[in-house]
Amino acid sequence: MAKALSNAVSGLTATSRGTETVAANIANVLTPGYARREMSLSAQTLGGQSGGVRIDGVSRVVNTALLAEARLSYAARGGSEDLAAFFNKVEDAVGIPGDGSAISTALTQFEAALISASARPDEDLRLAKVVEAAETLANRLNKASEIVQGARSDADFQIAVQIDSLQQGLSRIADLNKQIAGQSSAGQDISALHDERQAVIDQLSEIVPLQIIPRDAGRVSVFTAEGAVLLDGLVPTKLAFNAAGQFTPDMHVGMPAVGGLIYNGDELSGSGLRLFQGGTLAAAFAVRDTHAPQVQSELDAMALDLYQRFADPAVDPTLAPGEPGIFTDAGLAASAPPALGLAGTISVNAAVQPDRGGDLWRMRSGINAAAPGPVGDGSLLERFSSALNTVQEIGPPSALSGRYDASGFAAKLESQVASRRLAAESDATLHGTRAANLSERLMADGVDTDTEMQRLLQYEQAYAANARVIQAIDEMMNTLLRV
Repeated sequence: MAKALSNAVSGLTATSRGTETVAANIANVLTPGYARREMSLSAQTLGGQSGGVRIDGVSRVVNTALLAEARLSYAARGGSEDLAAFFNKVEDAVGIPGDGSAISTALTQFEAALISASARPDEDLRLAKVVEAAETLANRLNKASEIVQGARSDADFQIAVQIDSLQQGLSRIADLNKQIAGQSSAGQDISALHDERQAVIDQLSEIVPLQIIPRDAGRVSVFTAEGAVLLDGLVPTKLAFNAAGQFTPDMHVGMPAVGGLIYNGDELSGSGLRLFQGGTLAAAFAVRDTHAPQVQSELDAMALDLYQRFADPAVDPTLAPGEPGIFTDAGLAASAPPALGLAGTISVNAAVQPDRGGDLWRMRSGINAAAPGPVGDGSLLERFSSALNTVQEIGPPSALSGRYDASGFAAKLESQVASRRLAAESDATLHGTRAANLSERLMADGVDTDTEMQRLLQYEQAYAANARVIQAIDEMMNTLLRV
């Protein structure tokens, strides 16, 4: 009876611990970083004979290969979504054909105003419409340039935030490594610490794709997917970044203000950042240093093309070579190609703006005309309109090199922006679908509430059986005592 009682008590202890494990699994089914617990049992022997069951421990069940693959997919998803968001912002700024706020629409309205004015050059109202349309076109280019530079500033700020988060996360992982090693040697349950460390690593994996290498005493080392050491031991790598603040078109990689990632005291930029490619951090660097400057250069090329068409003495004989025509660079002549930042500073010549001391008749007689010409002479306005339709070479360093008229160049720019946006969204959808599938597989491999409820019923039955054994022993003991 003593042996049977010992067996039943060990069974009750095991079922109680198993029930606690099931309850913890169900309670944390949606907790980030939580891994399913499983209790391990083995037969307990006393004097070579069975003596009930022994609890060997409670283990975390983690599919490390699937988890590593999911982390890489999370990084790819985050980076591609950030790039897609940037290209959507650029497309909104540039516009699409037919959109009322598109640059091409403003160009079309400017050309229509010139044609209308050339038919009745004596009407100041029509000349005013030309100036107004030119101002709208310049403002659209200014706004697009402002949005692009704003995106660079935002990306620079996000780089600083993400590197700070990465540094703090690595420090937390190092602390957890110490706690896990210490409590593991003391024989304490470290499952909760493992869960917390996994959650921290999952968060950092969206910033930079990580690979985790197990070490002794339950510790881990952290590397980027491309092999850069982030934590190997108990001291994390020193990461830093100096944000530049507000960006202007002339700011580029290599300037003191435009910093790179400082890795253990060494600054990484350009190709040196390949060790950190694949996540949201790499996407932010790509926007700041590659994609946004490329879009800016294309906007500048369009602004320069527009400026040059009306600064040609063959179009407006009142201009001397090098003098600005209808459009200026903030009131001055534009610099030589690539005229960096011209899209942000292009403006209408004050000489034709009455509210700035100019005269509308200069649109009819010439920007630098000494006196008004015949009010019925619309030849200059016709030449202005023809200048927009003239096919001319757009050369390097523009990414849109080729031969275009003004409308064709605007259409090419919008087409290029739209194709990049579509490619970025397609990439984001692909990585998003893959990440979602892997997340579902992780969930399926984790806590299954149906399975846990079945296990709970098994523990209930085992508890009832052991309790019945104890009850039977109690009845037998009472019977013997009454004899």
